[in-house]
Amino acid sequence: MIQDINNGVAKYVATFLLVNMMSSAAQSQDLTLPQDGAEPVILPLVGIHWAQVRPSELLEVFVGPAESCCEGRIAITGQYTRTDDALTFLPAFGFETGQDYVARIRIPEANDDFVSFSIPPDGLAVDALVTATYPSGDILPENVLRFYIHFSTPMSPQVAFDYIKLRDAAGNVDNAAFMRFKQELWNEERTRLTVLIDPGRIKREVATNVELGPALRAGQLYTLSVDGGWPSADGASVLPPFSRTFSVSLALRERPDVSLWQATVPCVGTTDSLYIAFDRPFDRHLLSKDIQVAAGDGQIVDGTVHVGEGETSWSFTPNDAWTQSELVVHASTELEDVAGNNFHDLLDHLETTADTEVATSALPINLNSCSQ
Repeated sequence: MIQDINNGVAKYVATFLLVNMMSSAAQSQDLTLPQDGAEPVILPLVGIHWAQVRPSELLEVFVGPAESCCEGRIAITGQYTRTDDALTFLPAFGFETGQDYVARIRIPEANDDFVSFSIPPDGLAVDALVTATYPSGDILPENVLRFYIHFSTPMSPQVAFDYIKLRDAAGNVDNAAFMRFKQELWNEERTRLTVLIDPGRIKREVATNVELGPALRAGQLYTLSVDGGWPSADGASVLPPFSRTFSVSLALRERPDVSLWQATVPCVGTTDSLYIAFDRPFDRHLLSKDIQVAAGDGQIVDGTVHVGEGETSWSFTPNDAWTQSELVVHASTELEDVAGNNFHDLLDHLETTADTEVATSALPINLNSCSQ
């Protein structure tokens, strides 16, 4: 009978009873390794009786080669499943094609055994490149919260911060600038990585900010860099060095308000675009989905969104000609500017200045009645 064992199981004291002692070499020889990303690692338990033991105390999987395992590395999270004669492990997001992995097997009264493996690549290889970074503006506020880094091909996971660095004008690296999660924040295709500045470096009167100061300071220049050598997930190429330099302005500490947006309106009966200039840069990913246009009767208008340079403007082109002169542009109250402020709340506010009122997020628009 299969028993699923969750990662969050409380820690137990390991109790092993070896009926027939197996060497680690024999154990690794019997290890079943995945041939595609959806298959698990399977460790046979023949000859081993174990009770009240966390599966991770017997089997863990890490990203990278065996030679560098496993000091300073965090094991991949996933699901363990135990049967009477085997323990299986499948990562939460599957194994990546071309990525090197190492399984660490811990047998009682024997040395740890390390088994290297990778998933064979398929299809044509694409050279690894950084294709875009957001926010894309040359000037960013002191309290910018996140960066999106886009790649031309899926990248090897769990090694991002071996390569991604924030440097000041003198070239000094701030090793405490970014939040480091157990699981990196990739999109499903593993071609877009979200990197967050540690909020503790942003929020005033928080211990990390008091101790280290902000990661970015107004009036200074900084460089977001991705060092060369990062392998693609299929192992077919490595990333060349990439960097972009930006200057820092004063922090954004006011909530968004659509009354501060400036609209350039089209004519009824045309398919010309509705254009909106913002008072600040907004989150690039959220801009593509968190603003909608509704007609006067409340029906959502279908069309194409374009995000402008520096994420400081937005335009909408309808699929069909505008038929009503009265429109409403609805921004989701969860839409964030680049500092993580939304219409509900500020990311960073002092307790004495907290404001529970939701800022305006609906912008009425009257189209022009132009003669044909």
